[in-house]
Amino acid sequence: MAKKSVTRNSIKKGFQEYLLLEGKAPASVLVFTKYLKITEEAFFEKFGSLGAIEKSIWEDYYQKTFDILQKDKDFEEMEAQEKHLSFLYTLLELIKGDRSYIQYRLQYKSPALPPKFLLVTQRVIDNADTDWMTPPRFIPKQGHDLAKFGYRKMLWKHSIAVIFFWANDDSLGSEDTDAFIEKSTRTLFDLGQIPALDSVIDLGKFFMQRMGFNRSAS
Repeated sequence: MAKKSVTRNSIKKGFQEYLLLEGKAPASVLVFTKYLKITEEAFFEKFGSLGAIEKSIWEDYYQKTFDILQKDKDFEEMEAQEKHLSFLYTLLELIKGDRSYIQYRLQYKSPALPPKFLLVTQRVIDNADTDWMTPPRFIPKQGHDLAKFGYRKMLWKHSIAVIFFWANDDSLGSEDTDAFIEKSTRTLFDLGQIPALDSVIDLGKFFMQRMGFNRSAS
């Protein structure tokens, strides 16, 4: 009998499946490996713990997005705002096959972000491919390095906000998510510029409409 092929990807997919079918994470590596019908030895050749599986899942979402963008010849020629939009749409396209898993994991039980999200923070902040997040004009040159760090962190937090919005979006074809991405990105890049107030007002109107409030008569 041929030996069952065990890959990091097959373990990750098996973990997501277990979580959704059982409604909880496996109690131990032994329980999980019996579910997958593989040996514990095969598991530990790929991962050091059950927690490492989810950390890898979230890291891969971002790293694969960066890899795709790097291969796009047009990406380097884009303006900063276009790059950020491309980043967000590529990320959503990549994760849409895992929507049930993401929806399950983003069920709020506290005001804090899920721990596995926090583990990928540094990966995004340190990634040189996020250099399209440049400081606004009013920041002196002496503060640019610190500001760039802050803007990369803002990039990560914005992507998380988009994922949360998308996971809870029940509009046809995720049309509301597309609108949220466009409006929130414009606001993000207008910060410190003259159009900022208009962008913030527009984003506010979008949320008011989505919450069911009627637009004021002109």
